Amino acid sequence: MTHKAIRLSLGARPLLALFALGLLLIALSSGWQLRQTTLQRAADTGAELSAIPLMYAGPLAYSLQQLPQKPEAVHGLLHHILTRHKLRRVELRTPDGEQFRALSDDEGEPGQSAEFSLADTGELRLQASAATVGDTLRRDPLLRSTLIHLAIATALGLAAVLLLDRWVLRQLRRLSEQASRFDPTLPPPSPFWPEAAEPRPREVLQLEQAIDHVRTSLGDELHREQSRGREMREELARQHRALQQAERSLEAKRKELASMERHDALTGIANRREFDAALRREFKRAQRDQGRLALAILDVDHLKPFNERHGRGAGDEVLRRLARLLADHFQRDTDLVARLGGEEFAVLLPGFDAEAAQGPVEMLCEAWRSLAVPHGALPDGAPDGGIVTLSAGLAATQPGHPYLSPQALMQAADEALYLAKHMGRDRLCLAS
Repeated sequence: MTHKAIRLSLGARPLLALFALGLLLIALSSGWQLRQTTLQRAADTGAELSAIPLMYAGPLAYSLQQLPQKPEAVHGLLHHILTRHKLRRVELRTPDGEQFRALSDDEGEPGQSAEFSLADTGELRLQASAATVGDTLRRDPLLRSTLIHLAIATALGLAAVLLLDRWVLRQLRRLSEQASRFDPTLPPPSPFWPEAAEPRPREVLQLEQAIDHVRTSLGDELHREQSRGREMREELARQHRALQQAERSLEAKRKELASMERHDALTGIANRREFDAALRREFKRAQRDQGRLALAILDVDHLKPFNERHGRGAGDEVLRRLARLLADHFQRDTDLVARLGGEEFAVLLPGFDAEAAQGPVEMLCEAWRSLAVPHGALPDGAPDGGIVTLSAGLAATQPGHPYLSPQALMQAADEALYLAKHMGRDRLCLAS
């Protein structure tokens, strides 16, 4: 066989497929015929078993009558029935209980059995050999010859399949295994064909070249996709970091905004909004519990002339120092110090009546006076020694002297502050 003849076109495979299909049909037909013959033989055996009592009832009765003179006659007749009808077992039981049997040397499987009652003879039991495929072949020469020829055709077909596998299918399997192990991320594998001189079908060569082309193309595309993937991951990481930074900034701004809504931007203590909410809350609690609530309003004396002389920055510093002093003097969890606006401050003291709150407020004023912040722009004849002073008004709601609303309490403290201003400043006045 030349090299050119070996490199057959794969177009011959349909012919091989048709041959295999024909072989399969022949095998199926022969198998079906063999099965039908076996089934027919089994049916014939049943009919034959049914006919035996009719055929041998008389001879069996006669043999039993001659038993004293010819005891071997019964055994001979049973063996005749056994061999004539190719049975496996024949057994005769007489009315007196005596048994006679004949057994075959056949080691096959037992088949159909039947039991018949004979009028004066007793009971006749018959058992045939199983109707097997092998026994059918032994009895049917034509069928046996057909199967032999089928076996020869099968052997030839198998040889054709082996040749096809040797020259085509084996090469395709190798190519398939190589393709299944393909990984474009790895270096190119060793050459697929271990022997350069090994003959290969033309179609297999073309398929190998196509796979090499696909492997190269996929490898290049994969490297490009990996590069794009790395760039995208880096960009996503950068965007994620930027988003986290923006979220942190937003959270800081939110906290700052929340703080600005509740705290005074200049002094850092509570603003007017926070003070109003706390005043309403504590006033309702005092009303509900029949408790006490004191409110002090403080004002920096002559702050406007101070700002005009020393500048707005110096005035703001005075306000910040006063706020720190207020926070240091009133440190209970329930106390609240707030800037109401301009140079006006407030102190809310839950649980204090006017008498109890007077001492802490006077101590605050004295502590501020001791700081001796120089004023330098007081009106002529002012009795405060030229320092920045405070005026304060104090009011409290308590059992026996309640106020009807938070606004009424606030107004009372304002009036007390106005009285302190009117009486010369630098003092604390209580609401009447």
